[in-house]
Amino acid sequence: MGVETDEFAGTLRALKERSGHSYGALATRLHTGTSTLHRYCNGAAVPTEYAPVERFARACGASDEELVELHRRWIVADAARRRESGTTATRPRPAAAPPAAVPPPSLPTATTAITAITETAPTAPTGPATTAGRRRVRAVLGAVLAVVLVTAVSAFVLYGRGEPAALPPAPSATPTLPPPPPSPTPGNTPSSAAPAPAEDTPAPFHVNVLTDNWGSPCGQWFLSARTPGQVAVPPDNPADVDGWAAAQQGVPGGHLRLQLTVQGADATPVVLHAAYLQVVSTRPAPKGNAYTPGSGCGGALTPAAFAVDLDSSAPRVTPVPGLDDAGAPATSNFPYRVSATDPQVLNIDATTASQDVTWYLDLVWSSGDRQGRLRVDDHGRPFRTTAVRDAPAYFHDGRAWSRTDPEL
Repeated sequence: MGVETDEFAGTLRALKERSGHSYGALATRLHTGTSTLHRYCNGAAVPTEYAPVERFARACGASDEELVELHRRWIVADAARRRESGTTATRPRPAAAPPAAVPPPSLPTATTAITAITETAPTAPTGPATTAGRRRVRAVLGAVLAVVLVTAVSAFVLYGRGEPAALPPAPSATPTLPPPPPSPTPGNTPSSAAPAPAEDTPAPFHVNVLTDNWGSPCGQWFLSARTPGQVAVPPDNPADVDGWAAAQQGVPGGHLRLQLTVQGADATPVVLHAAYLQVVSTRPAPKGNAYTPGSGCGGALTPAAFAVDLDSSAPRVTPVPGLDDAGAPATSNFPYRVSATDPQVLNIDATTASQDVTWYLDLVWSSGDRQGRLRVDDHGRPFRTTAVRDAPAYFHDGRAWSRTDPEL
C-alpha cells in the first residue's frame, strides 16, 4: 500500500468518524457491503470509479471543498493502483463487431436451368406424333427462362455492388427523436484550430470524462419524444442518471456539462495549452418534451470553469468565474500543467438555445520536444446538445411527472 492510497483511505476514515455513522449504517444507506467500506477505509482497495466515493462522502456530510480534495486524492490513489497492476490508461470501451457481409445468392443461369430440365425430361419417340410433346417442352423451357431472368433482375436490385440491401426500419411504438446528421457542417470550425495529430503521436496523459452535472441534478435537462406516461421515474443516485436518460432516449437539453479529469501517465510533466471546440453538425432543435431528474431543485449551479456558446458561428471555449479552494470567485485559463501526481479538472458547459448540435473537443498539449492534440468525444462519437427552451418541461414530484417552467 503506497502513500497515495494511505492518504485517500485516511480521508475516508476521517469523514466516517466525524459523521458518527457505523459501517453497517453507511453500507445500508449506500446499498453496498460493510466489508467493501472497510476495505476502502483501511486502504486495502481503491474504488475503480469515483461515483461510490462521492456517495460515501456525501452520506458522511462532506463539504464542497472536502469533495474537491477527496476527488484529487482518489485520482492520485487510482493512478497508483493502475501503475501497480501494470495498467497505465483507462480501459477503452470494446468496439462492436462489424456486421458480417451478406453474400449475394447463388443464382442459376438460364443455361443451367434448361440443361437440368432437358436432362430430367423423358426421351420422347421421334415422329409426327411427338409434335405436341415438343411444343409442351418449349413452353416449359420458356417459363423457366422467364423465372430465371426475373430472379436475376431482382437479385441485381437487392445486391447491387455486392452489398445487401438496407431494409426499412421496423415501426416502433415508442416515439424517438431524430438522430443527428452524419455529415459535418463546414464553416463552424474556429480558424485557429489545426488538424488532429498523426496517430503515431500518442498523448502522454489520459482524460476521464464525466457527465455528472458537477454533483447536482438541478438544472440538468433531457429532451425526449416520449410523453410523461412513457418516461420512467428518475433515479435517486446521480451516477445512474446517464443510464436513465439513455433508456428514455433523451438528449442532453440546453446544457451539456462535462467534467474532464486530465492526468499524466507518469511523473513527466505535460502542458495543456488550449482546448478547441469542433462543431460536427448543426440543425434546428427537434420537437419533444423536457425532463429533469431533479425534484423541485432551486437555485443556480456553481459557475463552470469554461463555457461554450454552441449558437455562435465559431464556438470557443471561454473561461468563466468559478470558485477557488477558499470558496471565493476565481477565473483560471490555459495553460495547465499535469502529471501522474498533479491532475487537472476542467468543467465544460456547452449550451444552445435554439439548435441541435454535435461536437467534440481537441486538447492541445506538449511534453518536452513532443506535441500534439488529443480528441475528447463520447466513446468515438461526437457529444450532442439540443435546445429545450420551447419544449414542455416536467419534473417528478415523487408520484408523477408535473409541469414546470424552469430557467433553461
